Amino acid sequence: MTATAASHESPDVMSVKNVFSHQQYRVPLYQRAYAWTAAEINTLLADIRDARRDASARTPHDGSRSYYIGSLVVDTVDSDDGGVYEVVDGQQRLTTLYIILSLTNGDEGDTDRSFVDALTFEGRATAASDLRRLARHGSPAIGRLATDGIRHAAELVEQAVSRGHDAEPTDAELIDGAVFSPEDAAYLRNHVRILRTELPPGTDLNHYFEVMNTRGEQLEKHEILKAKLLAELEDPPERDAFSWIWDACSVLDRHVQAQFSPSKKPDQERSERTRIFGPDWSDLAPRTADELFADVQEMRAEYSTADEPWSSAAAPESPRISLLDVLAESDHDVGAPTTSDSDPESGSYGSIIDFPNLLLHVLRIQRREAFTWEDPREGATGTVRLEDKYLLSEFDRDLRAARTADDAYPVRSRVREFAFLLLKTRCLLDTYVIRTQATPAGDDEENWVLHRAFRYKAPKSRHAQLSARSTFRAEQSVASDAPPTRDRIHRQVLMLQAMFQVSDTRRASKYFLFQILQWLHQLERPWDLSGKDFVRRLEIMARSRLRALDFHSVLDDGTHTPNFLFNYLDYELWRLAEVADGAELDRLLPEPDLAAGLTRASSGFRFRYRTSVEHFYPVQPAAEQGHRQLHQEDSNSFGNLCLMSRSENSRRNNLMPIPKAREFKPTLQSLKFQLMSDLALRDHEWEERQIRQHGSAMLRLLQNAADTASSIPSDPQRGAAP
Repeated sequence: MTATAASHESPDVMSVKNVFSHQQYRVPLYQRAYAWTAAEINTLLADIRDARRDASARTPHDGSRSYYIGSLVVDTVDSDDGGVYEVVDGQQRLTTLYIILSLTNGDEGDTDRSFVDALTFEGRATAASDLRRLARHGSPAIGRLATDGIRHAAELVEQAVSRGHDAEPTDAELIDGAVFSPEDAAYLRNHVRILRTELPPGTDLNHYFEVMNTRGEQLEKHEILKAKLLAELEDPPERDAFSWIWDACSVLDRHVQAQFSPSKKPDQERSERTRIFGPDWSDLAPRTADELFADVQEMRAEYSTADEPWSSAAAPESPRISLLDVLAESDHDVGAPTTSDSDPESGSYGSIIDFPNLLLHVLRIQRREAFTWEDPREGATGTVRLEDKYLLSEFDRDLRAARTADDAYPVRSRVREFAFLLLKTRCLLDTYVIRTQATPAGDDEENWVLHRAFRYKAPKSRHAQLSARSTFRAEQSVASDAPPTRDRIHRQVLMLQAMFQVSDTRRASKYFLFQILQWLHQLERPWDLSGKDFVRRLEIMARSRLRALDFHSVLDDGTHTPNFLFNYLDYELWRLAEVADGAELDRLLPEPDLAAGLTRASSGFRFRYRTSVEHFYPVQPAAEQGHRQLHQEDSNSFGNLCLMSRSENSRRNNLMPIPKAREFKPTLQSLKFQLMSDLALRDHEWEERQIRQHGSAMLRLLQNAADTASSIPSDPQRGAAP
């Protein structure tokens, strides 16, 4: 069907294969350039793979295998080649699908060329040429792509396709990158559907964009979930208490204590904040759901009788309430003036997880489900999936199971317990999990902090205020003018978590965070956790993941080598320089000059989002300048690899090692990169001998970590599961 023959009356539901088959699309110049990052690309690949697996489990009893991936809005225009679809909305997804098809072309046994000229870019000749080259030649063309965004996307997809040709991966492998098998590619072509909508002829595009950009916000899944859970509660005060707890927990850019008032009325013994978080405002005072609901309902009753301007409206008498009523009442608490003017909480924190995904973590904790890096995903069928696209279905499944369970535990009690666990999880998250904080330098996405809330009362001050201090530097306030004391335990906890975070950048499927939260919930006295115990737990998590990766088999895979190996190695290098004794450093890194360089570099090192695996000696050096090409075994070995940011890799990926070592700022690079640079500059060359020498030293470090005992002594204060 040509563009001019398509109907304007109803959208076309099309398979991905048919979307591109004998069609022509043009991305107009007013659209931004292709800009999807690893997060969006890997999410799309994972969604398709999950849909294929779910469809395989359902068919043939549960109907269609189709999976709807979104919509595409086009405007039909005339061109010299006939009718062309001008892409109005959906070009980022469309371009990504084109790249995936190009790199999986032939996986079904034949090579489909019908889509080669299906997509082009107006005014961006280089990008259009890159897409045609990729469609015609597949993965061999990636090294010749000139557009950074398209090349980066092609590299990510090619890595996923390569993993997909291996055996069914474990969760540990999935965390380090997407997987896309030939079965996934066939499912994409034939069963993934797109809703293509043509705008009527003569549509004013300026008006169309104005309408689309100013339309009302759609309900989010977590808002719908809130209404579902509220409907399970019996009376208006109970629902009001649940809503209040939920809304307080949904604000992730500050400590949850900031959502509760520090002021008390003359006839009250304790303020709202003190009642919930104790006299120091630093932990959770109620120990059960019943205690929490009793406290909150009593406080809400006190405030509602005081005619506060932000108190909630009276709830309806019926236990079944409408979604609109819930949403109309839910906004009053989030922005309520619950903090005093003296509270310094600025709301400047950046969370590593969003609220919908946090809800799934809490549900999995409530269900007492575990996770280990060794467990294959297929063996975990029935467990809560930590991806927000499954938010409603996972809670629906849990509620159905609760209603049919043959016990005396009602659904109402389960919903109340969930609210208690949600608030407790927020307190634990705020206290023990890293966040980011803005800095004048603008690098707030990587400025990792670990702050716990506490009640601070300055000398001669009448009012206490909510302040924050480093979690394992109990004597120091973040707001204090005193110079910070160096605390290696606090720094070590922060570095371990940052190492995990830069390896698992997505907000969904954040299993390292789930392991942390699950363990904290199991402690009998989590608010008294020592930094040493936390470090021990985090290191065991990291080493378990290292062993689960079977790192010897993936160490020399070139750009397919998992990012986690590089990040964990950087942690071990930092630990040797900053925490371990000199004897361990000398034993594992015996060259004094390199060890001294590592010690200098480690003090200013921090984990950044370095997501691109780079060859230190390039795969294709400039032959015209007299540089020889290394054998593939040496080029792709771990000793010649390091992590860099995507932008750095794009600009300088073909530089020779000595210019790289001199050009890059050492403080911005990984510790492995700095060791490689020091060795290259010391020897005035970087060839097979240096690659093998460095690779052997780094393997020794990883093997030493893997050989460490996999279990820790019984936790000193481990308690029962929640």
